[in-house]
Amino acid sequence: MLQQLLQSLVQAGKTFFDAMGGNGQVILLLIINFIVLFIVLRKALFSRVIQHLDSRKKEIDGTFDKIALDKKEIARLSEEYQTRLAQIEKEAYQKVQEAVKEGLAAKTGIISEAHSQADNVLRRAKDEIELEKKKALKELHNEIASLAIAAAEKIVAKEIDEPTNSRLVSKFLDEIGTTDTHR
Repeated sequence: MLQQLLQSLVQAGKTFFDAMGGNGQVILLLIINFIVLFIVLRKALFSRVIQHLDSRKKEIDGTFDKIALDKKEIARLSEEYQTRLAQIEKEAYQKVQEAVKEGLAAKTGIISEAHSQADNVLRRAKDEIELEKKKALKELHNEIASLAIAAAEKIVAKEIDEPTNSRLVSKFLDEIGTTDTHR
């Protein structure tokens, strides 16, 4: 069967060449040259081109794999960043809360200190007023005693000696002190 196929191809080739006239041999040579060129190019050039295309395909596939890995890494880093950012925000909120608590504690301390100082100032003022009052009363007693002695000297119109004078003043002051405490 193969033999018949070859014979029919040869017969078709002869018919084709006869129809072309003298150009048939040129066409046959061109066909043979083309087949030889195709075989040589296939062995020499096409294999290199195919190897280059295969290596380029592997390189592109590697790049896509790297891109996929990079996307996963970016997603992981983004998630880690979001987690860290949330943690930082939480820490910042806690620090603000602590600062507010410290501020409130300081405020309470300052207010307490101010009340304490105000109480101390008020107590000292009361003590000073009491001291001034006692001093004024003593001066008043001395003034009254002097006036009483002067009045008594004018009434008696005589000189009173010093011991009698002291006794009269003490008695007068005791009487004034008794009347002051009853008021």
